[in-house]
Amino acid sequence: MTEPEPRHLAEVYPALVHFLETALMDLGEHAFVDAVSDLPFLGWCRCKPDCNYFQTGDAEAAGSAWIHIDDDDAPRVWLQLDRDCAAIVGMEIHDFELS
Repeated sequence: MTEPEPRHLAEVYPALVHFLETALMDLGEHAFVDAVSDLPFLGWCRCKPDCNYFQTGDAEAAGSAWIHIDDDDAPRVWLQLDRDCAAIVGMEIHDFELS
């Protein structure tokens, strides 16, 4: 039996996707704007109960580069890029209401 396809991030958290598209455009990260709505939501990290990270790509491809979307030095959403800095593989949600 095959596993079902993961839902798109835009289906799970549409307000987050809208926020990210606008923020990425404002930051000049145009290469990622269109990609955000097509990202899969692969689930929340389970390293600890209050972890605020979820996967949108292959965890083994994750690199050390992040795009920080912050407000006045307060973190909001951080996007983890793959090793080639070509794709978003995960997100850390600091100060954004997901519901």
